[in-house]
Amino acid sequence: MTSDLGARNRASRDRLAAVTARLGGRSVELPGGWTAAAVLAHLAFWDAFVAARLEKFARDRGPMEPGSDALTDLMNAAGLPQWLALPAAAAGELATGAAAAVDRLIEGLPTDALDEIRAMKRPRLLDRSLHRKEHLDEIERALR
Repeated sequence: MTSDLGARNRASRDRLAAVTARLGGRSVELPGGWTAAAVLAHLAFWDAFVAARLEKFARDRGPMEPGSDALTDLMNAAGLPQWLALPAAAAGELATGAAAAVDRLIEGLPTDALDEIRAMKRPRLLDRSLHRKEHLDEIERALR
């Protein structure tokens, strides 16, 4: 793994922990019917989902399903009611745990697997900071 990728993932994981601590147990409303806790649970789900995809790829080296924006939207819509039901502290624990797990997995991937994944031109599979940043920015705006 490149040190830049590891550094970006670590920095975003540290930021996630800091935002979670800053949020505490507060309920913070966000646009579109989301809450900060729901966004943290969303991050936990997607980091865990990416980890499952990467584990399967590392094990089988078969083609990775590309998915689609429409499928992603449906998965988010299906998850939102559960994510909204979670307290902020629980969602934060899930998010920080899932982030640590997927980052460890990415750090441990062999170079040839990393090269194959990079060739798929799906940067968010390895650079988890991209997804985290988007949502952490959103939560921090609401906390101002």
